[in-house]
Amino acid sequence: MDLLLHPRQHVYQAGKSTESALYQLVERVERALEAKQYSLGVFFDTEGAFDHTSTTVVRKALEERKVVRPVIEWIVAMIGQRTIYASQGVTKLVVKTIRGLPQGGVISPTMWALVADSLLKWLSKQGIYTHGFADDGTVLIIGAFLSTLCEIMQRVLRGIEKWGDERQLSVNPSKTELILFTRKLTIEGF
Repeated sequence: MDLLLHPRQHVYQAGKSTESALYQLVERVERALEAKQYSLGVFFDTEGAFDHTSTTVVRKALEERKVVRPVIEWIVAMIGQRTIYASQGVTKLVVKTIRGLPQGGVISPTMWALVADSLLKWLSKQGIYTHGFADDGTVLIIGAFLSTLCEIMQRVLRGIEKWGDERQLSVNPSKTELILFTRKLTIEGF
């Protein structure tokens, strides 16, 4: 069983944080600028990551990590067979969940990190620099020719979209930024 997270997953681990993620990113951009290259970055948020993650996706992530079957079944049952009770005044509501990770649940961050890890692994296999922090991700492409970087980024974004579609997840467009760091040491946002 291998529960180690991708080395550029900066969440829910000792010694990793938003600061460590930002430090690594800035270091790469600075090196590119010194080499007079472009850096094209996309910063994205997985929309409703904890609310929309299905037990099927969690199961798949656990199976990929070779977690033993009884533990997988226990986790899937725990997160998939929940009943939520809410009341206000005399109005009461009882709902059986069909998806999502329990908010504030101790196991929820780990389960989401395992799901998100598959995207980081896929991006890394494509030779793309990436890092993640909870439901946020970053992709950074560096090179001398802006048109080539844009073509590569289009393929990467289609891959991210496919990854999300396969898991019934999506990127939140209002929380997504495309930023070009240019050789002139200016930052241009799109």
